[in-house]
Amino acid sequence: MARRPVLVALAAAALLTPVLALGSPAGAAATPEIDPFRTDVVSPLLADCSKVPPAGRAYARMHDLDICGTTETPVDQPLPTEAVGGEECGDLTVTATGRGGGVIAVGWRVTSRTGPITSVTLDLTVLGRTAGEVRHIFDTEAAQISHDGIVRAVGAGPAQVALSGTVETFITTCAITPVVTRILVR
Repeated sequence: MARRPVLVALAAAALLTPVLALGSPAGAAATPEIDPFRTDVVSPLLADCSKVPPAGRAYARMHDLDICGTTETPVDQPLPTEAVGGEECGDLTVTATGRGGGVIAVGWRVTSRTGPITSVTLDLTVLGRTAGEVRHIFDTEAAQISHDGIVRAVGAGPAQVALSGTVETFITTCAITPVVTRILVR
């Protein structure tokens, strides 16, 4: 007979839960979003077709890289610039990981589809419960891939990482579509 009060309580809770959920402002299907301990975000790099220099145009034609109309537009005609910021020229991947003890690790990796990267200019912001940092990153080593990272103590709890900037390649300037992500730092 000791089981009966427990079963009655469970049955009442099962009947009452949908009523409470419907009465909530977010509705019955809403569940709180939980920040993960690790996140990987991929964002496209977008070409600025107005900034393709003659040498970049020649490089694109030589390597059959069709960006901003470089392979289709005759050399004696200007490139179409209406695609400013519209054509993808690579990717940015941002990885944020809560390492425990209030520490966050943030790594970034830029890959180019428009020839080697000649420079990367990034603004990285890391905000946490007890600390934050804004960092301006400038890398001038030519490579097809550019990557780096930081590890910082920001306190246990939710943290936010934001990254934006530009990437210069042999062909043109590529803008990074700004990335903002949140994680939980233990």
